[in-house]
Amino acid sequence: MKLGHALVGKPPWRSMPHGVVVYAEKDASDGRWYHWEEWELLGYQNLDYWVEYDHDTHKVTLYWPERVPETLDPETLRTGQEVTVTVDGTPQRLRVGEVGAGTVRSLEGSFTYDLQKGQKVAYAELHGPGLVLSVEKFDERVLDVYRGTVLDAQAQKEHFGKVVAPRRWGCWVGPLVVLALVTFSFAHSCSPDHRTDCTPRTLATAPPSGSTVVSEDENQICYRRPVTGVGGLGK
Repeated sequence: MKLGHALVGKPPWRSMPHGVVVYAEKDASDGRWYHWEEWELLGYQNLDYWVEYDHDTHKVTLYWPERVPETLDPETLRTGQEVTVTVDGTPQRLRVGEVGAGTVRSLEGSFTYDLQKGQKVAYAELHGPGLVLSVEKFDERVLDVYRGTVLDAQAQKEHFGKVVAPRRWGCWVGPLVVLALVTFSFAHSCSPDHRTDCTPRTLATAPPSGSTVVSEDENQICYRRPVTGVGGLGK
């Protein structure tokens, strides 16, 4: 994604990224810092969409506004807690899967919220059958609820006209190392530093100096010998 560059997917999907914020959160259980980025998009019917990219799980999630009559405060919710939330006019029992607070590490562009570097944003993620709700509390005045869905590569193309997740070069390192080793082994076996000669069994005596037997049968014996020191153009 690039700020100010339109994303055109299948109708009715058309959106414009106009702000991106990177969050960081330290996990108390392992002491690691985790990061994710959120892109605010102005989209279809001027709705306020957000696209989240998790730097650790590499998941791309699309969020759009959801209106619920209940007041959900992420600062008072607890992981594992079950709450009843009315979605699309139907009460649903949802479980709190995650709560925390991200700190704004960097931001670029413009936002419909008053975000500042170093600001903490409390959040809670609630799960139900085929449903994910994200509640974010930016300050004492702004408390928003969003419905989310994870987008695979095909879904990203449908919504944005292309895959927006960064390329993961790390997944190619292993195969490339294996390919390099196979190529090196093949090149080494074919290099002029070694030559394979075969001698009929009836003529074979002691193996030539510095050579190794690579195969033999009732008809012949084959040796691999170094060619270092062999004359090139001389008679």
